[in-house]
Amino acid sequence: MLRRCLLVAIAFVAVFGMANLMAGLTMLAVTELAMIVTLAGLMLWSHFNGPLGLLKNLFILHPVVLFSTLFFAGGSYEIGFIWSFGIPFIGCMVAGVRAGLIWSLLYVVIIAAGSPFFSDFDLLKLLYIGLAYVPFTMIALFTGYAMEKIGAFKDALLDDTTRRLRHEEHALNESRFNHRALLDMMPYAIGVHRDGRWIYCNPAAARLLEAAGPEEIIGTNIYDYAHPEDHARLQERVRHMAGSGRPAPVLELAVVRRSGRDVTIKMQSSPVMIEGGPAVLVTAEDTSERMQQDQENHALKAQLEHAQRLESLGVLAGGIAHDFNNLLTAIMGNAELAQGVVGIKSPANTYLGHIVTTCDHAAELCKQMLAYAGKGTYALEVLDINEMIRSMGRLIRASVGKNIALKIKLYPDLPGIEGDAAQIQQLILNFIVNSADAIGAAAGEIKVSSAVREMARNELDPLYHGAELPTGQYVIIEVRDTGCGMDAELQAKIFDPFFTTKKTGSGLGLSAVLGIVQGHKGAVQLFSAPGKGTVFRVYLPVTDQKVKEKMVTTMEVAAWRGDNGMVLVVDDDQRVRTVAETFLSKLDFDVRSAEDGQQGVELFERYHDQLVAVLLDMTMPVMGGVEAMAAMRAIDRTVPIILVSGYSEVDAGTLLTGDRPDGFLQKPFKAMVLKSVLYEITHQQGT
Repeated sequence: MLRRCLLVAIAFVAVFGMANLMAGLTMLAVTELAMIVTLAGLMLWSHFNGPLGLLKNLFILHPVVLFSTLFFAGGSYEIGFIWSFGIPFIGCMVAGVRAGLIWSLLYVVIIAAGSPFFSDFDLLKLLYIGLAYVPFTMIALFTGYAMEKIGAFKDALLDDTTRRLRHEEHALNESRFNHRALLDMMPYAIGVHRDGRWIYCNPAAARLLEAAGPEEIIGTNIYDYAHPEDHARLQERVRHMAGSGRPAPVLELAVVRRSGRDVTIKMQSSPVMIEGGPAVLVTAEDTSERMQQDQENHALKAQLEHAQRLESLGVLAGGIAHDFNNLLTAIMGNAELAQGVVGIKSPANTYLGHIVTTCDHAAELCKQMLAYAGKGTYALEVLDINEMIRSMGRLIRASVGKNIALKIKLYPDLPGIEGDAAQIQQLILNFIVNSADAIGAAAGEIKVSSAVREMARNELDPLYHGAELPTGQYVIIEVRDTGCGMDAELQAKIFDPFFTTKKTGSGLGLSAVLGIVQGHKGAVQLFSAPGKGTVFRVYLPVTDQKVKEKMVTTMEVAAWRGDNGMVLVVDDDQRVRTVAETFLSKLDFDVRSAEDGQQGVELFERYHDQLVAVLLDMTMPVMGGVEAMAAMRAIDRTVPIILVSGYSEVDAGTLLTGDRPDGFLQKPFKAMVLKSVLYEITHQQGT
């Protein structure tokens, strides 16, 4: 505040001094020059603090004395009063309010007391001078106060502006940091280049170019990573954006990584302003990874569609085979009954034998269809795969030509599996026959081996039906050949039903294999390539179950009769019921029959104390076989129940919740098979 007042005072005194000097008032001009020097010294002194700073307040008395000298000197010149009017005003500004007030009072006292210097003036002029000084003094007081307030306001405004600028600068820096962090975290490659050089790239871009970090990319030329064939396109792209100021369209091009390998990317470019200068923002995506993901998704989708198609066909095949087995039961049963009526010597017996044989062949075809559907006939037992392969040695040797070398490699101490021996034999033979066909007349080799492995989740998922299996130990049966091999297209169809590359055949061989494996809770794996042979691997779960003892048909069974015991037949097919009733009657059984499960339960409740067995169809209207068996067991658990179905024992056991039947009879059945099952369960019951 003091320094500003001093500057104003120096300016005023200099103006007055020049005017007085030009008017010839030398004394006033010299005094005003001394005043300028004094004010300049006071201004320099105002920079000091401490003890020296306190002395500057005493120094104010010096300009006050000079002001008084100027005033009285002006009076002596008779013309200097007008110029002297401004001097007390300047004094008030310099000396402050207190000095100004003291000077004003002193001025009034001098005027009131009179002075010889004013002798040449009249009282009116003195009064005019006194009255004129009062507003100058008030203006000086107000100006000093106003300048002090204005200075304080200006200082506060400056401080507030400085604080806001610092806050905005901090916010700007924070925003820049957040934007940088956001760009660094983006999974897509992002970079900025100017004048053909990269000035920024995020870690994703560095990874795309196989650099250790962004610092290896920043500062390099943008064309260092572009394929030479794409340089012209990139240059035209940059010129177009610089001229139009608009983003460039999406472009796919090859990028050369730091390792020298090429990768195809999809790039988007847009002009931006970075730090006040034009630049180009680039985003890029590695399309090779996306294409690989698309291929994997397509493969998974195709695998799912294939599995759904096979499942649908399996349901259809299983349904057809089930209904067809009912028809074969009636045909085969009636043919056997007719053979018993006409006798062996009758010419009709030969024709009836042909019917029975044909029915057997049809039943085998149904078994293959049921096997494909995963519902084949399974007499479950604990199997030693090594022993089974050894016992099949002659059969396997007979299935291949002399031009094929057969090798067998078995894993020692192989754990057992639970399955059907006949179905596992069919599985192995199907693989071997297909391998022999693939080798043809050329010299080749077929290798059959066994192994055991602990299978993890990631190992099971890629297998046929492997995704549904639990992790754990699995026995592996492998058949490897040196045949012609298969391409990917053929491998995709090899397990499809009715698909075959042979001139003759039903096309159900490998389809049945897949169904057998699925029914045994296993999985299949296939490796093949044209000219490199084929490898089939079957994974079957290890079991800790004991061997199930089975009755062997003997002459005693052939001579056995029912001794007038009662058997209940429950089946919704009238033809099947008639055949079963006739078979049982010839075995001297008393027969009762029902056409659905509910009626069968009612007859069971009436005759359960006389029954020796129940033949119960599994699939019936009103009440199915599973529900009927549960109701019968609730009435009397001592009566043996034989479950009869066109499906398998495994399938029936799956539907039963812990309560299994005493026996199982697969349709179509012959009289001797029915007799053997009845003999077995009645003698087990007796023991």
